Amino acid sequence: KQIELNECIRIKQEIQEDVDIGHILIGIKKYQAAIDFNRRNYEKYLLNINEYPEFKKLLYDNAVVYNYAGSLYYAANAFLQKSDVGNDLTHQYLEKAERLMREAILENYLDCFNDYLNNTGLLCRILNLQGRFAEAKRILSPCLETTQRLFGPSHEVTKSLLALDAF
Repeated sequence: KQIELNECIRIKQEIQEDVDIGHILIGIKKYQAAIDFNRRNYEKYLLNINEYPEFKKLLYDNAVVYNYAGSLYYAANAFLQKSDVGNDLTHQYLEKAERLMREAILENYLDCFNDYLNNTGLLCRILNLQGRFAEAKRILSPCLETTQRLFGPSHEVTKSLLALDAF
């Protein structure tokens, strides 16, 4: 199947608009709506990748995956803040978010360091929320070392990773 470049640009713009809407829903703490919306955007994104595999790199958008995983994480975190014990849904949300972030890190960690930083940070927050602190530190350490080497100890990104590491 051949796709016009204009069609690819249209799809990319549509994906970005949906990412923005999903981000807004997370920001206003409408977590279930964010999960539903971001899941639909993620599924639509996967359909486009399957339909146009030759444009996978061009259509790749880490924000789609990150938003979906983030909405799952924030919903689980909000639920746990209200209760001392989680439930099956909280566990399912965190498992799904963890899987999405692990796949995203494997998919693009060599392509975009910024995405790698964001994905690693979210994955570590997910693991910390699950009480898997040692695993989070093990994953965060190489990322933190690289960030300190590239940006220095006083850079905002380094500071945010250090705060996560102190958890």
